[in-house]
Amino acid sequence: MFGFLKWFKLRFVMLAVAVVIGVYRTEIQQVLRNLTDRYLDHSDGNKAGIPLQFQDPNNEASVNLPLFTPEQLATYNGENGAPIYLALLGEVFDVTRGAKHYGTGCSYNFFVGRDASVSFISGEFDEYDPETADNVLTLKPSDLIGLATWKDFYTKDYEYKGKLIGRFYDENGQPTSYNDQYLAQLEQAQKEKTQAEQLLEKYPGCNIEWSEATGTRVWCTPTSGNGKERSWTGYPRKLYSRSTTNFQCACVPEDQVDTLDAAKQVNHGDPMFKPYDNCDRHATECFYRV
Repeated sequence: MFGFLKWFKLRFVMLAVAVVIGVYRTEIQQVLRNLTDRYLDHSDGNKAGIPLQFQDPNNEASVNLPLFTPEQLATYNGENGAPIYLALLGEVFDVTRGAKHYGTGCSYNFFVGRDASVSFISGEFDEYDPETADNVLTLKPSDLIGLATWKDFYTKDYEYKGKLIGRFYDENGQPTSYNDQYLAQLEQAQKEKTQAEQLLEKYPGCNIEWSEATGTRVWCTPTSGNGKERSWTGYPRKLYSRSTTNFQCACVPEDQVDTLDAAKQVNHGDPMFKPYDNCDRHATECFYRV
């Protein structure tokens, strides 16, 4: 009998706690957030704070967060006690607790109250043009990866506040076709980056030096490129990828150089190797001028 009463009391308490949490979930989250903010306000500014990630841009809970027009976002500039917000790739973040970086006259104040995604890559902080400031599809594929890294940083270290109506999100907060294009190009850039890394494992980079007298010198050694010891030296070749007209120097194993030179480009999407001009095909070093 007493065992049954103890079991019944325990179940009743658990049920009551569950009801309280369900009814007052929003209030409980707000209390926790306030406590965290107080901790951060009194913590050592030189130490890393606790990342605030109560709302994740990719979380379903974010659909309840507000939408901002460009005019509304511009008012969150830190002046007259206002919070400090910025947008990146159409996502709005509260960077108020980083006021020493984003406040008036500080190094990153250019980004406040607007979406200036392109400047995260270009480093141009002199003039703001709303027509081009967030047009990230004008950037190189590798730059899109850099922007994604910036977004991960803000998502981790600052509070996500909502979406900016404009190039990336429409008036209903839904992704635009431009956003879809950006994500598709980002995915492609990430694939190509992975392929490039795999290529450099297979065909390590060359040693490179420049002098006014001889120009650029590239050469292969058993440790060139990644610094790892290997059983072969290799021959320098220009390595192109389909996403750029630039090349990098790669060391090709002796037993593959003839096949790669003859094939020029193996399959669609594969890299293309070219010998250096005025350099013997089996030389371990080559010279060229740009």
